[in-house]
Amino acid sequence: MHLSTRTGRVAAWTALPLAVLLSGAVVATSSYAAFSASTDNPGNSWSTGRVDLTDDDSGDALFELTGLVPGTSGQACVTVTADTPADSTVRLYTAASSAGGPLADALDVTVEQGAATDDCDALVTEGAAVTGSLSELQAKTSWADGVAPWDVPAGGGERTYRVSWELPASADNTVQDSSAATSFVWELQTD
Repeated sequence: MHLSTRTGRVAAWTALPLAVLLSGAVVATSSYAAFSASTDNPGNSWSTGRVDLTDDDSGDALFELTGLVPGTSGQACVTVTADTPADSTVRLYTAASSAGGPLADALDVTVEQGAATDDCDALVTEGAAVTGSLSELQAKTSWADGVAPWDVPAGGGERTYRVSWELPASADNTVQDSSAATSFVWELQTD
């Protein structure tokens, strides 16, 4: 039997879709015949930790002094408590400072730190003391350039800081009737 050219073309066009359908059925049937297994890990979640930094003077000023004369000095201590889920660093800097001036330039300030204590005079210092004029300390205005670093381990801890000041006996008449002010800021950042 001999097919016409037109019939041959129709048979070719019909055979192609039929072959595609049959091969799809073979693939689908064979994929259901394979072994399979699966596992999952349900309930994944994430949450952030929280850091907290407090001091034992409830945010009150360490110094409110008037009538200073050359040769006077003083000190105050503050205990800082850190609560952190990760290793962190606390640094001291200043904020809300007056615009320097003769008293800020003349006033010597020393910051020391040690293990937490209630007796400021008995502080056993650890690490290097920070010493300079108040105006030099007032130039430290962020955690990045802060001083007196304290490395806090995960879980937290306490540290006492002693801030001492002195108006040297050599202070001259330029410091008369002048004032200086600043806020001491302790900031914790996780490592």
